[in-house]
Amino acid sequence: MLDLAVLDLLKFRLLADGVYVHPSAAGAWRELYGGPLTLGEYATTAGIGLLLPGDRYVNAPLIAEPDVRYSCVLRHEADGFFLVHRSDEPVPVEVMPVATFHDDEMVDRFDGQVRPMRSYGVTHTDRCRVSPIAGCAWKCRFCDLPYELTYRKKHTDNLLEVIIAADKDPLTPARHVLVSGGTPRGGRAGESDEDWIDSVYCDLAERSPLPIEVMMAPRRDHTHPARMRQAGVRGLSINFEISDPKRAALITPQKAQYSRVEVLRYIERAVDEFEPFAIQSLMVFGAAIEPLESTLEGVRDLAERGCVPVLSPFRPHPITPMADAPAATFDEIVEVYRRSVEICVRAGTGVLPGPRCVPCHHNTIAVPVDVPFYLSSQQEGVRVACPTS
Repeated sequence: MLDLAVLDLLKFRLLADGVYVHPSAAGAWRELYGGPLTLGEYATTAGIGLLLPGDRYVNAPLIAEPDVRYSCVLRHEADGFFLVHRSDEPVPVEVMPVATFHDDEMVDRFDGQVRPMRSYGVTHTDRCRVSPIAGCAWKCRFCDLPYELTYRKKHTDNLLEVIIAADKDPLTPARHVLVSGGTPRGGRAGESDEDWIDSVYCDLAERSPLPIEVMMAPRRDHTHPARMRQAGVRGLSINFEISDPKRAALITPQKAQYSRVEVLRYIERAVDEFEPFAIQSLMVFGAAIEPLESTLEGVRDLAERGCVPVLSPFRPHPITPMADAPAATFDEIVEVYRRSVEICVRAGTGVLPGPRCVPCHHNTIAVPVDVPFYLSSQQEGVRVACPTS
């Protein structure tokens, strides 16, 4: 049985139950960084970024009132330390401030409107995520994009401007870029937004000062991974999300049009085309999503193919059809992590729960086991490719 350290369990507790920010911490945060505690821009990244000892990154949801029986509380002490308090000894933590460029404005190259940079891209820990599309052509029941934003394409130059700003940010500089966001509209060859977004991927891979990874839905065309690799894209995240076909048809109906077999075949092709461990696939887990055994079957299918499984605990977004569904619990997080590690070890392909980039663990249940699989971009001069959610 895998032994989890006390700090691993604290990370999982923060992911599951969140943190109450004491006024002392909120005041110190404003004084030190001047900006907001959080961007609050998506369910799994809407909390605050904390770094626990031992390179354990976590994005902890904010809670309005602490429960004295179990809640984690972030305080700031007179000696200058941020501490997470629970029932046991307080733990010193570092905080991950919001990057300064987010409120800077720029002119949209398509429609001429002035918008804040955060509407084109944001930074979490050391990863800048840019989104070529606002909204989404698909309507997954747990995702806010199609319910909150109108479908709109964004110009490559705007995205590049954000990447340059993220690279040079004085507070939270980015070290790599994830091109993500909504799924493009399909259509006939030459008329599809898939063709357009592929040109964005290739253009950014050529012009960006930072390594580019892409998070995308699977394609019918299995030559696509090779073209992305040839263009200079460093890695792909092809998200499986839900393993059980019936649950996938209910929650992610458009994605479910690609059969389970088709998605896995596409992932196999991508693994063959890229460097080892450069392909990963996010799975959302929790009782509201699918049975535990279905999630673990998906982890097994990914690990056996050499694809890095990335495990994201379900957290409901208030404007989606699943707003009232229960979030993944602490006990579910612990069990999924333990059993996923065991599955990965038995698979023998060298993968572990990802992503490989340690700072990008912030909204997943990975912890930095001391093995070469995990890469810390805090090392001087290291910029790693590690697509994540």
